[in-house]
Amino acid sequence: MIYLAAAAAIASLAAHETPVVLGFLALLFCWMAWKKEPFRRCLRIGAFAALVFIVQDLRAEETAALPASYSGKVAFQGGYTIDGGSMRGFAELDGGRVSYVRYRFVSAEEKKTVEEALPRVVLFATGQFELPPPAAHRFSFDMARYLKNNGASAILEIRKLERMEPLDTIGARLAFQRKKLQRHIRGTFPESLATEAEALLIGEQGNMGPEERQVYQTLGITHLFAISGLHVAILSGLLYFLLIRLHVRKEAALILLLFALPIYAVLAGAAPSVLRSVAMVCIVLFGRLMKINVAIADVLLSTFILFILWDPYMMYNIGFQLSYGATFAIIYSAKFLGGADSSIAQGLLITCISQLTLFPLLLYHFFEVSLSAFVVNSLFVPLYTVVILPVNLVLLGLTLIQLSAAEGLFALYVPVRGWVGDFMEVLAAVPHQMWNPGKPPLWLVLLFFACLIIFYSLAEKGFRWRQMAFILVPAAAFTAAPYLDPALKVAFLDVGQGDSAVIELPYRKGVYVIDTGGVLRFQTESFQETDRPYEVGRQVVVPYLKGSGISTVDLLVLSHADADHVEGADELFKLLEIEKLHLSPGSEKEGIMQELAPFAGEAAVEGPLRGTSWQEAGVRFTYLLPGDREYGGNDDSLVLLLESGEFKLLFTGDLEAGGEQELLSSSGARIAGLDILKVAHHGSKTSSTKEFLAAAAPTLSIFSTGKDNRYGHPAPEVVERFRTLGLATLNTAENGTIEVKVEGGRAEILPVR
Repeated sequence: MIYLAAAAAIASLAAHETPVVLGFLALLFCWMAWKKEPFRRCLRIGAFAALVFIVQDLRAEETAALPASYSGKVAFQGGYTIDGGSMRGFAELDGGRVSYVRYRFVSAEEKKTVEEALPRVVLFATGQFELPPPAAHRFSFDMARYLKNNGASAILEIRKLERMEPLDTIGARLAFQRKKLQRHIRGTFPESLATEAEALLIGEQGNMGPEERQVYQTLGITHLFAISGLHVAILSGLLYFLLIRLHVRKEAALILLLFALPIYAVLAGAAPSVLRSVAMVCIVLFGRLMKINVAIADVLLSTFILFILWDPYMMYNIGFQLSYGATFAIIYSAKFLGGADSSIAQGLLITCISQLTLFPLLLYHFFEVSLSAFVVNSLFVPLYTVVILPVNLVLLGLTLIQLSAAEGLFALYVPVRGWVGDFMEVLAAVPHQMWNPGKPPLWLVLLFFACLIIFYSLAEKGFRWRQMAFILVPAAAFTAAPYLDPALKVAFLDVGQGDSAVIELPYRKGVYVIDTGGVLRFQTESFQETDRPYEVGRQVVVPYLKGSGISTVDLLVLSHADADHVEGADELFKLLEIEKLHLSPGSEKEGIMQELAPFAGEAAVEGPLRGTSWQEAGVRFTYLLPGDREYGGNDDSLVLLLESGEFKLLFTGDLEAGGEQELLSSSGARIAGLDILKVAHHGSKTSSTKEFLAAAAPTLSIFSTGKDNRYGHPAPEVVERFRTLGLATLNTAENGTIEVKVEGGRAEILPVR
């Protein structure tokens, strides 16, 4: 079974990615030869892999590009989201094609009508297909990859909803019941409990706030909210116990469970972890009903093969990978678990095995791993298993049967759960519990897994602490790599209409962030207000830093008090350690800076003036403006000159013509012959005067703008000015995040996209 599972995974990946992946079959056959497997078994595995590859390759061709426009049905697949004035999610179109669909409601009445009707209706609409936008950088959310991993190739932007028609299928009915159950939980559970109850009981995590998610991620217990084998086992046990107490025969109880569990899987959102758990439990129950003993490892692998053949895109789902990875590790570590001399020791061992096995995947997807998870899970897994999950199940039952009875239990449980939440926040506040080496390349992920296999193989014969070297040495080498790199690195991040840059000093002697980007918020109607607004700091800047293995910023420079330069700073303060903060003198009195102040924490705040200079790791930094402490807006932006040998780079904030003239007067000689200029004010027509550009004569100038921004940046006359002077330019709106690597006096420009 394990050979069949490996062959199915390899063949499916090869069909959806590249046939080169089939090369891993050679490694599989080498392993089988080393294990002295019969030649006929190798032939069967090869034939199975070939069949899977052919079938999956034919299915993959169905995701070819769609025409420019569309008119027809839009049947959401259950995972749609309505937030504020928009609706989005994957939907099936005419012909069975899948597309990611977006729509902006024209009124509050239309939103209410659609929200109440879904998912028991099919929409009919007209719209235009659009290509997905490119990722901001290699560590940020990649919409194109997201579409591909879900069997879609384009985005359907609905222009007009034509009509709705009833959809009367079993799936639609169950999805509607799930929606009703969610509304019931929100309407009957106290607000402090509703979000957790939704996650634990029906797998709905959309209402969990970012700060709450961060606490669970820091402690390494986010998996507790993914409905898994533990949840399904508890639910099955409770239901079986109730049926037996109601004098239902054992065989009849098992049959009822076999019908009830698939229904529960749909009600719980049909996430991969739920499907895996329910499928495995159903196979075990069916075996017990038929009096057939089925090895749990074979159950796991057979469901793995079944799901890959049924829906190959499940392979790309993070929950699918983590769920099967953890279960596989625990099942195949029976020898370790059998040696535990107590249930506490066994629980701790299960936690260690699952966390250790999954760390390559966690790094690849999230760039960091909670070190406290090895201990914290030993406390919270039993707590959630024995107390929190059963209590939520009982509370749900009581609210459905007798709400007044539930209110008494709520009165007791709410303060207790509050104490647990406070304790979790205290634990999450403990510093240095996250290992953040960054995102490993795919080859290194495979190396980590190879080292894990070697470690487990040796440890099964007799554990010795020195065997941990197979895991610790490659992990330590990956962590240390940036500190051995002599290059200076500067990245101009694609934050849309805004500014943000990251500087990594040689040997990572320091990390500086210049501005954080931001979103200009405009007044909208009440029905358009979103529960999860876009946060450029959390969704663009922090992923770049953490993906690079950076969790501490030595210096954050906020050039001036404009939202598109500083609005994302609060997320950096929440998610990273900021040692020092530089502000333009006087800007701390501005409203947006006042809003930021509570998040600054213990960061040392300074307001440097012209002439402030320091050197670190052979790189000199000098502020050339402002010249006084009276803040007047754009022309009082912090202007920072970076010098490394002969290399010179100038950060200009939103400097305008007057500021450029002052800069020429005070520091004209120092800025002459720039290698790179971060163009002032995104290329506004009020900046980048001909005199300034001629004096600076930058080898390369970088515009930081948003695609199709409402301000028309960069201004056509400014672009023409650069062209007339023969100055090369790049624009983050067109090139994405732009990275500069300076080593040995040479600068290498690498557009990330």
